[in-house]
Amino acid sequence: MAVQVWIGEKPEHPNERRAIVALANSLQQLEGLYLILANFSVGGRTVDLVIIKHDAIFILELKHCDGRVIGSVNGPWLVEGRNGEQKRLNPGRKNPYNQVISYFHALTNFLNEHRREFLSVQKANDVDFRTCKRAVVIAPAIQEDSEIELDWKVELKGLDELPAYLITERSSEIELTDEEMLAIPHMLHCTPWQEINTILRGVVSDGEQLPQPTATTVHKPTTADAPPVTSSDPIDQAGHSIRPIYALGATLLTFGIIFALVLFLRPLPTAPTPDALGPMVEVTGIPAGDPLPSVLPDMTTNCQWSGYQLVGKRYDADSQSWVSIAESGGATVATPEIVIAIEQISTCDGTIELTWSLRNNWDRPVEFPLQGDNIRISDGLGNDYPLDDSASTPTILIVDPGNQDRGATVANRPLSRSATSLLVRVRNQPFGEASFVVALQP
Repeated sequence: MAVQVWIGEKPEHPNERRAIVALANSLQQLEGLYLILANFSVGGRTVDLVIIKHDAIFILELKHCDGRVIGSVNGPWLVEGRNGEQKRLNPGRKNPYNQVISYFHALTNFLNEHRREFLSVQKANDVDFRTCKRAVVIAPAIQEDSEIELDWKVELKGLDELPAYLITERSSEIELTDEEMLAIPHMLHCTPWQEINTILRGVVSDGEQLPQPTATTVHKPTTADAPPVTSSDPIDQAGHSIRPIYALGATLLTFGIIFALVLFLRPLPTAPTPDALGPMVEVTGIPAGDPLPSVLPDMTTNCQWSGYQLVGKRYDADSQSWVSIAESGGATVATPEIVIAIEQISTCDGTIELTWSLRNNWDRPVEFPLQGDNIRISDGLGNDYPLDDSASTPTILIVDPGNQDRGATVANRPLSRSATSLLVRVRNQPFGEASFVVALQP
């Protein structure tokens, strides 16, 4: 249960960085190892994004489009804004379809040529990397009236659909161990994106035990090549850090819950003051099988994030513990008894202000202390941002059964100019540990 992000060069565009962080935050809740390779070169091509899991490799072209998209296999792609003005996507370059095709040939040729360097003799004879998946990904989502016609070679996905696609699809003839997966970014001379990987490591609670893999292969990357690890991190036989993250929900069902909750819990257009909190929308049970995209942040200004990240849990009487979400009768997802969410983050005026919401579907009052002993804020650079307890409104958010309310916390310290992500951890109440990773506009 782990995600590692590797890069050739750090992505320059903020939209790309935010998309990668959001994707990593979604995948880190799943079973098994996922590798995200971004902005690297192979065969004379600079590849946007590749996702590697045990039984599939996905070659992706990521495009951020604010408007409906018009395009096909041949010819230029256009993005039409709200005023009807059309602009060419990728002016002076291949259209996204042909970019993915060129990435596919460059990467699969490389992997097939070098497969005997990191696979056993038997596996090298059986694996054919030409079964890698290909897709154009539109961020943040594909506008409903877009007109895009592709053939069987390349699929089309919105960034909101991508996690479900990555979970459900597999590449025939590809079956890799952890060590074989990790050999690929090494051969491509990619390096770990330390800032993002550090934040993802921070989501692991201190008491979690990290299992060791047992897989072995012909290829043995050297310790000098391996990504840096802390002294407490277990390592495998190749010297790689192995930091699985115990899943809050390691199934497609969990993503269905998250997406459905997002549909019901909409963010407010502006950050409300604690004494002027408007009505909130009730969360209800969600049928299994709903669409499965992840929560994606939406930066509206350079200093204000207005996305929506949430955690919903139920109390399990059998284990006497809080669990992410449970099924009811194998068909209907039970209502989360407590849902807490970060609605907005403002880093303006030299402070960091978080707007929280809490929905109580339980049969008893719920308390959510908005204080420094319960909430910790940090970034991937090692900086902590202690809360000013006197500025929390209220000090403790108390919500009666069937109700919901909002509150605010403030850290009287400016966000580091170098920070591109924020880790917010709830330590104890109302239902144990919960973590939120937010990509910030630089």
